[in-house]
Amino acid sequence: MTAIPLCIPNDCSWDETSGVIQRDTSQPCTGLQLVHLALRKLRSIGGPVCVVSIVGEYKKGKSYILGKVFDQGEVFPLGHTIDAKTIGIWLWVVPKKYRDAQGREFTVVLLDSEGIFQRVEDVYDDAIFTLSVLLSSVLIYNSSGVPGKCDFDSIEYPF
Repeated sequence: MTAIPLCIPNDCSWDETSGVIQRDTSQPCTGLQLVHLALRKLRSIGGPVCVVSIVGEYKKGKSYILGKVFDQGEVFPLGHTIDAKTIGIWLWVVPKKYRDAQGREFTVVLLDSEGIFQRVEDVYDDAIFTLSVLLSSVLIYNSSGVPGKCDFDSIEYPF
């Protein structure tokens, strides 16, 4: 079992059967599109949900960290080359139920995002980062050290 994309760039298509994403290089990337299978999966969750997202620079181990923290193995695509494997934002619903401080059961949803600062289009990075922030109960910012002002200088918030 592996994660599925929640949203992908609008210049891409995802084949639900094979799990392959194809990019149409003849079209510009101007935004993100939702993947309907992911929406159906989210709608099928009953009860409270805690959404944990990870964002950060590309090729820094976000997919690995997110799977490891929740002991889920390699549910997110991992790349061992310079080419990124995560395109857009990917979703995994942790099968195990958790309990909050009051003993109420909830489901953890993990969102793994494409690395920022790898594309030429700043608007795309802004969309990935902003959507991850807005969807999250808990946001992990993965950095090589203590995040500083320069980490956020190139991200513009559309508020």
